[in-house]
Amino acid sequence: MSIKRMQSYEPGEILYSQGDPGNGIYCIQSGLVGLRRVDVHGTSVLLQLCSEGTTVGYRTFLTRQAHSNSAEILTPSNVCYITRVQIEKLLTANPRLGECFLKHFTEDAAEMENDYVRSMTMAMKSRFLHLILVFYGRLGYEDKDGTATVELPVKRSELAELIGVRPESISRLIDKLETDNLMYFKDRRVQISDVTTILDQVGAEV
Repeated sequence: MSIKRMQSYEPGEILYSQGDPGNGIYCIQSGLVGLRRVDVHGTSVLLQLCSEGTTVGYRTFLTRQAHSNSAEILTPSNVCYITRVQIEKLLTANPRLGECFLKHFTEDAAEMENDYVRSMTMAMKSRFLHLILVFYGRLGYEDKDGTATVELPVKRSELAELIGVRPESISRLIDKLETDNLMYFKDRRVQISDVTTILDQVGAEV
């Protein structure tokens, strides 16, 4: 009998909700999942994007606390779920598996630290371009005329949340990017004039 359960999800479906008990872990096989948190005032904020190869819910699993975020499906996804009982059996049979959890936790913490440093040191434009390139790297394609294109799975206000700025700042920046002929936005579709130029402006490969 398989120890894991694979399931397909569509955009808008929820893997787990904020406040739910952490009774297992979720391994993303394909697709994109967003981690959201609702504050005391009822405002929902998109905090993080999780894509193929990412494991979510493991910190709650390890601490035996309730989930501090909700995990929402953003694009069609295949996700593997492993229950607490099954994981504890694996840990008993192979104690070194615990080291893998610790390593994963450490790497995740380091990535969060890198994101924080980026938000503190990069200009808003660079942070925004970096985010668009991340989406393009995961979901992008070439249009019929060869233009680099990506269909964003989130709203503009959520783009602002992901880089820590106000929505009106994103609107002004998009107007400037279109004026400079760097990117063109139509609803959630983004066309990138020259990916190499954008990479040069960000100053790092994605």
